[in-house]
This record gives sequence, structure tokens and C-alpha cells, in this order.
Amino acid sequence: ITTYSPSLEELSGSSFESVRFVDVTCHGITERWLLYVEPTNVKVALRATDLWNNTATATALVSAEEYAAGAALEYRIKGATEWQRMAESSYEAGILTATLAPEWSSSTNPYGLAVYNFVPDKGLFAGHTYEFRLTVGGEQTQLMEYAAPAGNTIPNGDLEDSSLSCWTQNNKTAEFWGSGNNTFTWGLCTQASFDGGTRAKLQATSALGVLASGNLFSGLFQKDVLTRGVVSFGQPYAWKARPKALKLQYYAEHIGIADIDKNFGAPIHEGDRDKARIMVAIVDWNTRREVGSGTEAPTGTWDPEETTSVDEGPIIAYGSLFIDQSSTGGKMIDVQLPLNFYDTKAKPSGLYQIVISCSTSAYGDFMAGCKSNILYVDNFEWVY
Repeated sequence: ITTYSPSLEELSGSSFESVRFVDVTCHGITERWLLYVEPTNVKVALRATDLWNNTATATALVSAEEYAAGAALEYRIKGATEWQRMAESSYEAGILTATLAPEWSSSTNPYGLAVYNFVPDKGLFAGHTYEFRLTVGGEQTQLMEYAAPAGNTIPNGDLEDSSLSCWTQNNKTAEFWGSGNNTFTWGLCTQASFDGGTRAKLQATSALGVLASGNLFSGLFQKDVLTRGVVSFGQPYAWKARPKALKLQYYAEHIGIADIDKNFGAPIHEGDRDKARIMVAIVDWNTRREVGSGTEAPTGTWDPEETTSVDEGPIIAYGSLFIDQSSTGGKMIDVQLPLNFYDTKAKPSGLYQIVISCSTSAYGDFMAGCKSNILYVDNFEWVY
């Protein structure tokens, strides 16, 4: 339905030493295009990137002779030793197009669920500088660099802001970080100095014979009755790039023997070694997950390692760290929680897309653990 004057065939033989005019007519309307050609020696270009799917498409100008000689596009993180060959998708009109994508290893988690992890050095990730090159017959002919944009940050991941809700007893409307601090059990999460920095100090306590774990999480908290608190897990989050792991620092000042157990179904009992837990989950929920606990059996308990979805929606990925020993040395410990993906394709689109949770007792919602545990955490950030 569109005509060109001159035609594409007539233009193909033009030297383009100056601008060429092309009249383009469609549905009786004509507009004039001005065509310019700028000579260049750049033969390799990056055409599309997707930092959530960790993919990219590159093109190269390749003659028929070069293509016959084995032209290929390759990439690597700048400074790496090995080049990765991109997958050729087409060669047409002198343009070679190739793509790169992540590769996945598969395994089974402790609960028998299939999980997937990134294969090292495969795919395109936020915050890295990449090199792309065209090779012909195994010899490099042209090289280009691409600096991938930075990925997501975790709001107040350094926990330096003294005005955060998590330090207070008002966590009904926490912007990101919340805690279970309340008038009945105060001091479960406080801002404290340790090892030369400002950290979140999580300290367990007990009242009326029940355990109150020290805690910090992305979500909200409120007391619905005197002896029962409700955590609403999940916060809004605009994912720009998919990470490989969660990085943070922790120090377990004291992880003791469980001295409270209300027999609500926890896998540990009084006299067993307690353990703290740090957990992260990428979720796709339309409502927050509510977990209630207190003097009666808990409601809404969930574990991203045990299931791929809950009533609120799917769990796309999770990372988990159990800490069953007190730390030594008095220095914060760097740790990474690799993300185990249940779904390698989905991108969160719901109202709530992230959960981070730190607790001095992994089974504190079951009222089982040590009432004197102390855990410091700080400096949350993504690894890409």
C-alpha cells in the first residue's frame, strides 16, 4: 500500500555523494524523506539488550567472502580470558546477526523442587562492561565495548538512615524496611554501632513465656491483639535487571540453644541448637503475605524453599542462609545468597515483588528458639 519515488531498486545504485530525496506515498498522502549515507568503519553494533532476561542482539557488516570464511560474533566481560561465541540467528544482505543468552544449571533443592542457577560467564548482566568482536577465520577484525547500565539498588540497604520505620514501634506503613518492634516487645530491631559502622541489631526477647525473635524485613507489622503480631511480607519493587545473588554483611553475636518451644510444629525443640535465618525472595504477588504468631499456633507461615507459590502468587526465585553458630572475631562477615530460580522466564508484574527477611530464630513464628540470640546485619545489595 506504500509507493516510493524513486523506487528502492533505483536508489540501490546511488553513490549517495549528497542527500537523496524520496517521496513516500500511502493512502493518498505523500511525504518527502531526506536520505543521507555516512561512511563509517564501524562493523559491529549492539542492537538490543534486556537486563532482566540477560540477553543481547548484535550485528556485524560481513562480506560474502568473510561469511564463507567463518565469520562469527563473540563476547566477554572486559578483562576475562575466554571469549563466548554468540549464536548466529541470520545472515542477510551482508549483515550477520547473533544473540547471546544466559545458560542455566539445574538441581534439586532440599525439598525436592527443581531450581536453576546461572552458569558463570554466560549472558549479559547489569553494571558490567562487555567486549564484542567480529572474527573471520578465527582472527579478530573489529572490537567494540558496551557498558551495561547499573541494576537495581535495595532501598536504604546501608541502614544508615536513623528515621527508618524499622527502628520505631510504628511499622504499619513502612516504606521498605519494617520490624516487629511494639510496645509489648521493644528492641527487636535497633540501630547500633558495631565493628566501626552503623548496623541493624536484631535481639530476641521473651514475654509471657513466648518468644519474640529479633527481626528486620521488607514489609509491614502490626499487633492485632495484645498477644499476637502480624507481619505482612512484601514490598513494591520495580525490577530493571535480574540479579544472581543478594550480598550483605552479618555477625551472629550469639546463637544459643532453644529454650522456648510452644509445640506449634517447629522442626526444632527445646534443647536443640537454634539457628538464625536470612532469606530473600523475588515474588509476583498481588497482596502481601500475612503471618500471624503469638500465644496460639501461627497462621500464614511460608518458606520459599518449600514451595513455588503461595495464595498471593508465584515465587520466582529465593536465596537462604541459616546461621547455627555464634560468630567469632568481632568483624562483620561478607556473604552472598545465590538466587535459586524456579522460573527462568517470568518477570514480576504484581503489586509486591520482593521479600527480604532476617530473624534471630528461623522458627520464631512457631515460638521455638533461643530468647537471647543477637544478630547484626548491614549493607544489602544485589550481585550481577
